[in-house]
Amino acid sequence: MTQSVKIAAIQMTSSNDVQANLDMARRALQKAAGQDAALAVLPENFAQYGGDYRGLSAQYVWLKEWLCEQARTLGMAIIGGSIPAGERPDGSPVPAPRVRTRCLAIDEKGRVQGSYDKLHLFDAQVNDAQGRYCESDVFEPGEATRVVTLAGLKVGLAICYDLRFPALAQRLASDGADLLVYPSAFTAVTGAAHWELLMRATALQSGCYTLGANQCGQHAPRRASYGHSLLANPWGEVEATLGDSPDVLVATLDLATMKDIRQRIPVQQHQRLTIKGP
Repeated sequence: MTQSVKIAAIQMTSSNDVQANLDMARRALQKAAGQDAALAVLPENFAQYGGDYRGLSAQYVWLKEWLCEQARTLGMAIIGGSIPAGERPDGSPVPAPRVRTRCLAIDEKGRVQGSYDKLHLFDAQVNDAQGRYCESDVFEPGEATRVVTLAGLKVGLAICYDLRFPALAQRLASDGADLLVYPSAFTAVTGAAHWELLMRATALQSGCYTLGANQCGQHAPRRASYGHSLLANPWGEVEATLGDSPDVLVATLDLATMKDIRQRIPVQQHQRLTIKGP
């Protein structure tokens, strides 16, 4: 069993220019691979932030193949933050104008090992320039959790607002996750208030390493993301973090440390509540 592995979080300021975003993502992935990362996580909506998600969903297969090509070329597993999908996992269409927002997990040989559709949608009032956010106008929620095997790790998939729901983290941990990943686009306001707190608490409560790959900077006049992508260990400590500019975080995940913490404080063994949903 893998005892330690280098993992990466890609931090971007994505716009509605798909080609520019993919060029930025490619360079960042190359940088992560150059630092021997075995797994890299792209942020939520990495290929396009804002604009016509329904229109971009027509390019779903092309974007999936792009991710697979990057993984195969670099010999590195990639979690493709999220891209819009016009079909549900069973192949049925998502009624217009909504789409699913889907995270793809791709191994180092370019093979899709699983996918996850965001469960929790950000319908909230935030004290920033945009004010009201209503993801349910644009996205249809998923209905399943997912743990995949990548780079010798059991990885629990989640997206952004999912971070606020500890029952999901508990479910992923009980399904065997070593690492929880949160490709995100936390707002500048909510990120400053809650991002690090939620990441550390999730790692501590689940007994898993927790990696957040966040959008950052100003996407549009009324929309800014927080950045500060980070890796938290199961003791609730921040192992590594970025600032508020596009960058690549590479850090080592140590499963021996995780095992030791879990043995000393066996939270999952003591858990008396079972999460059966969604």
